[in-house]
Amino acid sequence: MAPMHSWDQMKPRTVYEKAVQDFTETAWRLARLNQHFRQASFAEFEMLMGFDDEVLKRYGLPKPMVERALLEVYQTVVLDQQRYRDHS
Repeated sequence: MAPMHSWDQMKPRTVYEKAVQDFTETAWRLARLNQHFRQASFAEFEMLMGFDDEVLKRYGLPKPMVERALLEVYQTVVLDQQRYRDHS
């Protein structure tokens, strides 16, 4: 029998995954609208994504987890695009 997990134990991971999904959708939208976005440093990316206290409140995640989610999205949307462009 599989171990039972309470909602509290699963919630942070679920919320984290939702944050990553939302941030990824936003980042792809920005990347399509703004050519510079695809070459942004992480600090610029964070600023362009509108990272602020409202984001922390919206997801209820601690700041380090939101930053980790943003970094994950940055690697996917910006760095992978740069890598693809460098090799084409």
